[in-house]
Amino acid sequence: MNIFIVTDGTALPLDRQQLVCRMRNAVAGADSVSAIGCEVIGLDEFPTLSLAEGDIVIVYGACAQDADCLYGIADCCERSDARLALATKLPVFRTDVPDVAYPTAIDMVVRDVARERRLHVLDLFAYAMSWYMREYESERTQLLEPVEGGRRFSAAASPMVTSFIARWLVRRYFSRRHIADRLYGASMYPEMWSEETNDEDMNHARDIGMNAVRIGEFFWSRLEPEEGHYDMAYLEGLLDRYRARGLKVVLGIPTPTPPRWFTLAYPQSCIVNADGHVMQHGSRQHVCTNNPDYRRKAYQLTRRIGEVASRYPNVVAIQLDNEFKCHVDMCFCETCRRLWPQWLQSKYGDIEALNAAWGTSIWSERYDSFADVVMPEATPFAHNSSLDYAFRTFTADTLTQFASGLAQILVEATSIPLTHNTSTNFNLRNYDLFDQLDIVGFDTYPNSLTPWMFPMNLGLWRNLIPNDDVLLLETCASHVGYTGNYMLPHPTGFLETEVFLGYASGLKSFLYWLYRGQKYGVEQPHSAVMTAAGTPDIGYDDVLESQRLLSRQLPFLEETEVARSSVAMVYSDEARRAYNVESGGIYNFKTMVTDYYHALSSRGVDPELIPENADFTQYRCVLMPFVRNVSVRLLDKCRQYVAQGGKLIFGPMTGDRTADMTWNTADGNGLGELGAWMGVDDVVQYLSADPRTEAVVTVGDAHDALGGLVTMFRAERSLEYMTVTSDVAAGRTAVARHDGAVYIGGIPAQADGSAFWDALVAHDIAPFDDDRAFVQTGGAVLKFRRDNERHADFHIANMGGEPACIEVVKPATDIDGAGIAPGTLELAPFACVLLRFAK
Repeated sequence: MNIFIVTDGTALPLDRQQLVCRMRNAVAGADSVSAIGCEVIGLDEFPTLSLAEGDIVIVYGACAQDADCLYGIADCCERSDARLALATKLPVFRTDVPDVAYPTAIDMVVRDVARERRLHVLDLFAYAMSWYMREYESERTQLLEPVEGGRRFSAAASPMVTSFIARWLVRRYFSRRHIADRLYGASMYPEMWSEETNDEDMNHARDIGMNAVRIGEFFWSRLEPEEGHYDMAYLEGLLDRYRARGLKVVLGIPTPTPPRWFTLAYPQSCIVNADGHVMQHGSRQHVCTNNPDYRRKAYQLTRRIGEVASRYPNVVAIQLDNEFKCHVDMCFCETCRRLWPQWLQSKYGDIEALNAAWGTSIWSERYDSFADVVMPEATPFAHNSSLDYAFRTFTADTLTQFASGLAQILVEATSIPLTHNTSTNFNLRNYDLFDQLDIVGFDTYPNSLTPWMFPMNLGLWRNLIPNDDVLLLETCASHVGYTGNYMLPHPTGFLETEVFLGYASGLKSFLYWLYRGQKYGVEQPHSAVMTAAGTPDIGYDDVLESQRLLSRQLPFLEETEVARSSVAMVYSDEARRAYNVESGGIYNFKTMVTDYYHALSSRGVDPELIPENADFTQYRCVLMPFVRNVSVRLLDKCRQYVAQGGKLIFGPMTGDRTADMTWNTADGNGLGELGAWMGVDDVVQYLSADPRTEAVVTVGDAHDALGGLVTMFRAERSLEYMTVTSDVAAGRTAVARHDGAVYIGGIPAQADGSAFWDALVAHDIAPFDDDRAFVQTGGAVLKFRRDNERHADFHIANMGGEPACIEVVKPATDIDGAGIAPGTLELAPFACVLLRFAK
């Protein structure tokens, strides 16, 4: 195996011999690695390389600024089965700005190409910045040298940088990055309770069959009670006590809750909202993650936690922060005000390019420099949609930079897998975030009224990055709640369906929030395993029953692997941002995706949820709703997929906006090149919500209506089994077909009882669902499949409160080995069944 570093001569303090030595030591004994070599080559030499399977190529420096060049290198590596990583640049550290350094246009191109091609980013920029910010000047001067504009790493930094790159390569390409055991447990907050109570909780958790706890994401003040004074003995004592009881630990980095001493010393670090109001201490996430003082202290603390965790084998994962962007999305503080024009310049390069992309001739918005571009603060009417969308993307990007800094510190300090508890609720670039981590983690709090939200989350997060291990880090035993909102409890038996489907889908942890209820604060009404008084809470019996069900399910899990559906729907973080900009007063992206998923699952199709950068060829049918911008490269991928026999269903609202959230008028229609390919023109959009003007659907003798924002057009070819008409959009339809692709310009406001959905699924989706050859479900019955060479196992749960029926197509056996004949099988409310079919 060879490591090729492709560069244009940009200074990279790397000792190739030491890199090879460290790599050899780290992967000694690996069957797939017989020898390791390392070469640094110029970009002009790359075409002459003879790449072999398993080789690693790292592109670094100014040669990475050409996206087309990077795509060409990616194509070459793909043909050779070589592995490609794109590196951000080591910065020049400046002393004239508080932020020290800014990402460059090269860094932005690197991330964009890596995101689209599902490549790893070797984030040297974040690594260097986290080092610089956490170290004292006396340490910095030993490894830096002066250059024009500031200082950079000198040759003296070579051992440190080489060691980091070696650790990164091993983590990304050679370590399994898996959780060995399936974890079942809960979050504990030992900082809130006495030693005696903590011992009681630890013992009881062990005694009821739990094997894991999650701690630490909020106890910064316990680890650093005064600035610069650390009490890591507190953490060590906790980890010792958990280890003594055989409890594994998911350890949090407590950066969402800076202590009071921090906000007193650094008041300028607090978040400022769009109205100019400063967030105050007393909750969480009240400090801007871009603030340099905050980053310095967060990085210093993270390093110490990583060093402690590395000594404890019962720490099985480290969780960064807690629910990034949960409470506050955009910030308008002075730090963000400095970073914003720098980000714009990296993205657009020239101010005239920004003016053209945003159409700033409207309302005299034109800007003469990037420094002139306003932030979307309070204004008499709405801001330009391009400005609003760009600022939301800037917010997500800078959050990723902060998280990446935390990650690089931990890569340097430990080999423990890294994760974060994300959610569909937050403004993130999840692929970028988890590319710097190891295992996807998420939180979800489903309710029994819309139970399909839970399997939707399972189908989403297991497809984000190429690692089947997924961690559910927070969910409730019964109900959520805080002092401002009481919520309904789960019906008895509902929790078991979550646990059963969760582990079947590939979860490696199912952790309750929380173990002992909150006695203080704002989340006292939230359910827990045990109440604040130490007695069983409402969901306690279901927690125990779920553990017993897992013990019966476990042998089947151990001998099979996740098998994905042949049908997938695209979930887009970019689309989520787009609907925050253009909601029309009616749209919430999470609700839209959940309702769309329900329209499919209630008709027996349980799709995977995949990002735009996924390999479509792994599925027979791909649905792409709500993706406002379809890039040229994404459209090319779609065309190739259809040409290879795939079924693709676009819409609603797919391709109707550009990357800058403007009308897509390319090729003379409102759907751009996508519209031209689909053979549609004369595109209009309007709100279909009034019986006098709604878009009417006719399927045979049945009628339906499209709701929400409807896209109508003239089509070269419509659907044979459905017509859509509208008085206000006369002569147009909302459905089109081109070869194996379908465009739907709208969907009904309600999926249940919809003739539109019945026909679309029956004709263009269900025939591509391979699972229907074994079992056919629907309604509130959800399923996940696992396979081995001999068997196809379906883990099926009725998540509804009423009896339901499924159709068993082939002979099967159940979890006890009893035979199940083909035919109708009735499931009681919240029943869980396992059907094993012979292949």
